[in-house]
Amino acid sequence: MGKAFAITFGALAAIAIFVVYRTGYLEPVDIGSGSQGPFVLIYKQHTGPYHKIAPVIDEVERTFKEANIDCPMAFGRFLHDPNVVPHDRLESHGGCALPTTTNAVEKFAKSNNYQIDRIDKKEYLVATFNGSPSVGPLRVYPEVEAWMNKYGYKNKGPVIELYQTTGPDSLTTRYLFTYD
Repeated sequence: MGKAFAITFGALAAIAIFVVYRTGYLEPVDIGSGSQGPFVLIYKQHTGPYHKIAPVIDEVERTFKEANIDCPMAFGRFLHDPNVVPHDRLESHGGCALPTTTNAVEKFAKSNNYQIDRIDKKEYLVATFNGSPSVGPLRVYPEVEAWMNKYGYKNKGPVIELYQTTGPDSLTTRYLFTYD
């Protein structure tokens, strides 16, 4: 029985190590402030738990790709605090973030029932993470909250997550927090 336990424990430990490695859970979170933008956000709205926005983002990216329109960064904009608002009422936006746009791109977006929002260049608290966005809520948000508490800042609005592919198997996520 001891041998079976050791084998089972070893297998579970190996799986856990693999998952931690593949998700980048142990990657550092770099926190600082800086100007970001301007951005043109082309998106679909989503209501419900934030972890279910990925298909919305994927749909917008796929539509852009099929039309041969560049989507340099995908994004999610999360409008509510999930610790305050019931999860079935959380609102978010998901789609493509562009540095600029053209009339043709805007016409394309509107013809696909996407919304367009312009974000001016502004100062944000920026957290950068090279792990999977799925572990961001476990790694990034607690570190940013601790940083804000340490320095006396408060989150003052929606959080924008910018997802940028940086290699065949790598992704960098920038988390933009408006703070006061």
